[in-house]
Amino acid sequence: MKLKKRYNTSYIVYDENGKILKTGTCPSSMLSNQAKVGQFIIEGKAKDNLHKIDIITKEILNKTVEEIEQSKPIEPEIIPFEQQQANITNEQYQNILDKLNKL
Repeated sequence: MKLKKRYNTSYIVYDENGKILKTGTCPSSMLSNQAKVGQFIIEGKAKDNLHKIDIITKEILNKTVEEIEQSKPIEPEIIPFEQQQANITNEQYQNILDKLNKL
């Protein structure tokens, strides 16, 4: 028995501003199911951190250096271990106080 080959299509889902929301592959027959209401889809390959979609021509464009910098996630503030808040119960706190009083 010979199986039919299924060909996958690369796709890009983007919003009304041309921001790429997701990329992937799927069978051609499922392509239209990949975008939700208010989203648009084209065939192609792109990286959301490097590319955007021209909403008029539907071309994949390179982001500018400024756009790439703006889309980078903000680094969280790292608090040194010694300055991090500790959560203890009242019972644990009382035990510490009792031990300090014995000193």
